[in-house]
Amino acid sequence: MKRFNLLVITLTVFMISAMTPNAMAQDVLQLEKDIEQHEKTIKEKETAIKELEARIDDLKSQLKDLESQKKALEKELKNEVKLRKDKFTTRDELVYDQEIVDVLYNPYNKDDIDDALKSFEGMETKDVVKKKELIEKYGEYTKNLKEFLEKQKSELAKTRWAYQSSTSDVYKKFEKGLKGTKYWKIYNKKEKNESINYLDRVMDKVMQFKNDGLKSEKQLNDILNMLYTN
Repeated sequence: MKRFNLLVITLTVFMISAMTPNAMAQDVLQLEKDIEQHEKTIKEKETAIKELEARIDDLKSQLKDLESQKKALEKELKNEVKLRKDKFTTRDELVYDQEIVDVLYNPYNKDDIDDALKSFEGMETKDVVKKKELIEKYGEYTKNLKEFLEKQKSELAKTRWAYQSSTSDVYKKFEKGLKGTKYWKIYNKKEKNESINYLDRVMDKVMQFKNDGLKSEKQLNDILNMLYTN
């Protein structure tokens, strides 16, 4: 193995010694040409990079301008949405006042209720739309209260319309049943929430009837007459 390595080294030295100065000069020239080509390529790449950087700066400027335009449009959009909402609120409240609210001040009438419910179509204002449920249940509230009072009339007739104190079982049963009617929760919170004005007036008379001792048949009949529906 050592002899082989020595032979390789000897041949290499011989080949280098055998190269002519002209051949060596040609190799140098080729290397210099290669270097020049690399330098040219480097400059081209550097120029290309600078051009890209310039384009990037330009695009950044455009992007900044577009972001500014976007913010301006978002602000305008927000304002338009608010204006639209305000107009819708005004429109919905106006329709409610002109076409709907009257049914809450008058005895229950199915045709009037149906017309009022149609007026809610297309509304978006939450404070107005939530009043729809009152109108939808107007008939149910009226029927339930009337049925309760008719049943109580039969019970009170058994007492021959004698005065009932607040401690009597008859009075307590009446009061408990009244608070169990479907409209009671609405009536009991009418100072803070929307209610049916007509039924509020009926309930006021029921409360007066109760506080007077549940003794007047005529008083109760007058209340029942207010609850007969069309």
